[in-house]
Amino acid sequence: MVKAFIETLEPFCGRANNPSIGFLVQSGFPEAVHSRYVERYLERLAQRLGCPYVGTIVKGGGEGVRFTPPQKNRALFETLRQLGAIYGQTGQFDPALLARLAKPERFPKAMTPVFKVLLKTGLASMFWDSQLKENGAYERRFVRPYAQ
Repeated sequence: MVKAFIETLEPFCGRANNPSIGFLVQSGFPEAVHSRYVERYLERLAQRLGCPYVGTIVKGGGEGVRFTPPQKNRALFETLRQLGAIYGQTGQFDPALLARLAKPERFPKAMTPVFKVLLKTGLASMFWDSQLKENGAYERRFVRPYAQ
């Protein structure tokens, strides 16, 4: 889907007076740091297209939003609303709100032992494995179709 979306932007290449462009990157990884590579790519993509780059909203842990009670998501949705309102007024993303949405950027190193236990016990992948099973893809989870 992402590749198809990027390909739809091709008509902007070399065109004069392109509109501004910004992106929202959401991932299942809770830390924003995992999406920073995509953010840099999208900034370069905007340059190649000749579109003024507004910025990228990075929000990790997005998959969990649908399982979180609405009252727990209130602050997230309010921050997104504020970001949109400011963008509507200024044509820019507010850097302070972008930083708030991106939290946590990185977990503290003190959490490393906890994550190691979660990985060794399989608890870290339980949710994603259930999603793969539900979609009939569990048996193919290690397939590498583009590997030589």
